[in-house]
Amino acid sequence: MEQYYEQNVVNHNIDEKIKKTKVLNIAKTVCIVLALFSLMTSLLFIGNENFVSMIFISIAAAVPFVIASVLIGHINKRHNTEYDYFLDDETLKVYEIYYRERRKLKHTVTLRNIESVGVFDSAGYRKADVAAAKRHFALVNYENEKYIIYILYNAPKGKTMLFIEPDRGFMIALRRVVSAITVFDGSISEFEKTLAKAEAEAIVEK
Repeated sequence: MEQYYEQNVVNHNIDEKIKKTKVLNIAKTVCIVLALFSLMTSLLFIGNENFVSMIFISIAAAVPFVIASVLIGHINKRHNTEYDYFLDDETLKVYEIYYRERRKLKHTVTLRNIESVGVFDSAGYRKADVAAAKRHFALVNYENEKYIIYILYNAPKGKTMLFIEPDRGFMIALRRVVSAITVFDGSISEFEKTLAKAEAEAIVEK
């Protein structure tokens, strides 16, 4: 029997920080304009004997604005990104959704290539972290570490660690489709209990 499970990781910052997003977009635009202005200034000195020196000065002046625009863009993206985890019999696919408009496939994990699954900062995680050559984060709630798990798997470019924040339904589905029970670190059992408790509390609150 084929298994399918899809989980959407909701980012409440999108609704709560609309004004901050607009401010950051404006700040990013200003930084880009100032960087371009700094570079264009050197063109005024074409034909001048100090032209080469002015180019270097203009580039040096533009660099801080370029760096600032990249950092602002990174912060804004993090505040406005959600994820879909799609699980079937053979693969785990992670889709990135930017500002609830653009959906892009970011990661594909072949389930038979999974070596270890455990809770972030567990004993298993520390062992897996040493083995990983690359790390990918598909998270919204970075601060709530007790709800974050790692998946260590073999990828074409080496062992890779993927961090996600699954719900209880996802974990049930993952156990069904991953045939090797030994890949689940001992911390996962306690993690599943935490998810079950949180789910029960949410039902009571409703």
